[in-house]
Amino acid sequence: MQEVFIGREKELNDLNTLYRQDKFQLFVLYGRRRVGKTTLLNEFCKGKDAIFYSAEQSNDKLNLEKFSSLIFQFYKENRLEPFSSWSNALLYLSERQKEKRLILVIDEFPYLVQKNKALLSELQHLIDHTLKNGNLFIVFCGSYMGFMEKEVLGSKSPLFGRRTGQLHMKPFSYQTSIKFMDQFSAEEKLMLYGAFGGTPLYLQQIDEKEDFDENIKRAFLKNTSYLYEEPLLLLRQEVQEPGVYSAIIEAIAGGHTRANEISTKIGEETAKCLKYIKTLCELGIVYKETPFGEKETSRKTLYGISDQMFRFWYRYVFTNRTLIETGAGEAVWLKRIQPDYSHYMGLTFEKICTDYLYSQNAKGELPFLFTAIGRWWGTNPRTHEQVEIDIIANEQNDYLIGECKWRNEKLDIGVLNSLKEKADIFCQKRERTWFVLFSKSGFTKAVLEEAEKAEDIMLIDLEQLIKCQ
Repeated sequence: MQEVFIGREKELNDLNTLYRQDKFQLFVLYGRRRVGKTTLLNEFCKGKDAIFYSAEQSNDKLNLEKFSSLIFQFYKENRLEPFSSWSNALLYLSERQKEKRLILVIDEFPYLVQKNKALLSELQHLIDHTLKNGNLFIVFCGSYMGFMEKEVLGSKSPLFGRRTGQLHMKPFSYQTSIKFMDQFSAEEKLMLYGAFGGTPLYLQQIDEKEDFDENIKRAFLKNTSYLYEEPLLLLRQEVQEPGVYSAIIEAIAGGHTRANEISTKIGEETAKCLKYIKTLCELGIVYKETPFGEKETSRKTLYGISDQMFRFWYRYVFTNRTLIETGAGEAVWLKRIQPDYSHYMGLTFEKICTDYLYSQNAKGELPFLFTAIGRWWGTNPRTHEQVEIDIIANEQNDYLIGECKWRNEKLDIGVLNSLKEKADIFCQKRERTWFVLFSKSGFTKAVLEEAEKAEDIMLIDLEQLIKCQ
């Protein structure tokens, strides 16, 4: 098992750069649970004066009492009475730390605000009149992204304009995730990513001494394993009606990706269902997708599961729980997962290929610097058939159009010709177009020869994807 702190070196360096600036800081850190926020903050606080308070889902009075106790403990004081208000507590800290830097982390910050609606305005007044002249490095941290973006970072928040830095912490890309998998083949690394995703805590469940099959069976197909109950436990922490939310995720995992399909499947009105879906999007569990180039209000909107582990779990574990709990985990693997997994990996492979292009774009190693990327689907006006393009990226009239094939046979010239036809259906007014083909099993001689002749064709295989760090 790998050490815990992997892949957040840049974020840690950015925090330390802010820390070295000898002035007040208010840093807002948010991202879904298990993504490594607390681990990053613990690493940041190492060797520095720091008070780390994790708010609880109790009332304001009890939270303030526990926070007060932590302060007295830090200064080795034996005061009996807790602070009468959050303002008094923070003023006390600011006064004590006039000459020396102190990091104050308040984790699960939304819990405090939900129990004390006046707290944000109280903090605004404090920052404007006192704290901004002091030496505190305050970090507000939270997992509910919708709350953090609206109530803390939003333009209507009392704290708007007071932050000195922020970070929306996301799960690892596949490039960072595979650092947890040194002993596996290129194909196995991507297959493991398809099951465990990019959440650090989940990646730590991978055992490099076991092969792919055994890792899946041990981590998911035993009712005593860490990941066996994980999605349901997370939902119970985050939402009031976990059963409804779970049903929505199950519906999406089962291929019901449009709002009306989901609402029909779970037996809820579409309008009500959309409210639940919006919350799942804010939690970073579900994403909303429209065809490339279309508005967010497009009638073609689809929904997908953002987190690979959630997607895997709802597809293979949730639907087979009775079997697993009666000791049939091996049979579930042989009959339900193994025969279907290559098909499951299709969508995962598209995400991996998109991450690869993001990485190459950031390095300036693509023919142009794209500013938008996504998928496209529509209708062929000639045949009236549904047409899909796995990846489209563009900057004005320069386009990169891609196909991703997770198959056991080499990608043939027919795929390239079909992609060119689909590109014309999507948009004929293109100044310059590059075609990029991603293939699990390599390319036929005809494709290799065509790419050799044409400068507008890029071929990417598994080894190139794995080498991209």
